[in-house]
Parts: sequence; C-alpha cells; structure tokens
Amino acid sequence: MMSPPGVSTQSRPPRNALWLMLLALLPFALAVWQYQRGEQRSAQLAAFERAANLPPRHLAEIALDAEPNGQRVWLTVRDSQPSLRVAGAVLDGRDGVREWQPVQLLDGSWVVIDRGWLPRPVGIVSLPLPAGRLSGRWVVRPAPYLLSKARVGVEGEVDALDWPRLASSLPGTLRGGLVVLEPTLRPYTTWPVKPAFDPQRHYAYALQWLLLALCIVLAAWLMRRKQDGNRTRQD
Repeated sequence: MMSPPGVSTQSRPPRNALWLMLLALLPFALAVWQYQRGEQRSAQLAAFERAANLPPRHLAEIALDAEPNGQRVWLTVRDSQPSLRVAGAVLDGRDGVREWQPVQLLDGSWVVIDRGWLPRPVGIVSLPLPAGRLSGRWVVRPAPYLLSKARVGVEGEVDALDWPRLASSLPGTLRGGLVVLEPTLRPYTTWPVKPAFDPQRHYAYALQWLLLALCIVLAAWLMRRKQDGNRTRQD
C-alpha cells in the first residue's frame, strides 16, 4: 500500500515504541510520589525531634484545641478513671498490652496517659498511679488496624479505645492525643514514641520506580532503532 504523497513512512514513530514511552510515565509518576512522601516523612521526623528538645510544658496550660506534636509535657493528676489495657502491643518480638488511663488535670480537662507496656501473661490487678508530677511525650492517638470482631471499648482489655464514648462519659473536656509516660515505673516498660516510619524506604521505592521508568524508556529507544533499521533495509 502506497503512502500518501508528501508523507514519509520513516517519519512515523513506531506504535509499539510510543506505547512503551507512555507506559514509562506511570513508574515515573510513582517515583515522584514516593520521593514526595519521603520528604514529608523527613519533615515529620525533624519536627518530632525538635519537639523533643524543647523544655517540658505544663499540659494544663496548653490550649484545649492544640494538636499534639511529640513535645514533652508534665501534669499533675487531680482525678482519674479506671485504667484499661490495649491488646496487640508487640515490643521486641514479645506480645503484651499497653495500659492506658484517663486522668484529670488541674484545669478540669482530661487526657489519656499510657502508663507503659506489660508482657503477657498480664496480672489482673492494676497498680496505683505514681504519686507526684508525671512527665511524658504528648503524641497523636494511634490508629490501629482492626478486624471485624475487634473489641472496642473503654474498660477491661480491648483491641482499641472507643475515644468518642470515653469523651462523652467524662465530666470535662477530653484533650486530643495520648501522653506516653517517660519515665515509667516497674513493672511497666516505656512504650517507644518515635514514629515507626522510615523516610529512607520511600526514597528507595522512588529510586526503584525511577530505574524501571528508565528501563522502559531504554527499551522503547532500542525498539525504535531496530524498527527504523528494518524499515531502512526494506527501502
């Protein structure tokens, strides 16, 4: 079949090579996305470390609508509710629970404190709160992955704390976040508060996607050269 006058078949890029070039856009976009995620995570870690170096603040003097950022705080307990234990807490490969307890501050507001981690088997009796001023890190509430039959409640042993139900049952405002006590007393072990994510993982994923995109581009270029060579020999 003859080509239309004035149109050279050699000027038409091979269709397969074009499809490969378009396909390379997907891993390239994923590489950019993973790199941006790495930058976000790096900024979050840097902010978390800066907060750790700030002088501790009295939590009762912080605004009720303030968002926790990992800063060090101290508090004096005015009143408290019974503690509960959150299951599914694995520390250093050992299964255990985290003991949480709502406490009232001097300003009348409430906050949940993480008294620490206990390995299984766990005793039935909870120890009384330490006397005096408590100190710890004020962090965001964890978002656990829950199955359909997960136990969500405000007492006993649960898989997750029912935050709205707890807030409605308290005679005061429940502050956001969770205060992880540092230090805690035996037999408790302080739960690590440093974010578990690693920005380097995102950078590694970005590099992998970028290499894949470059490989696809190289394959498209080689295919284009091969098809151009075949067409030249046919002509």
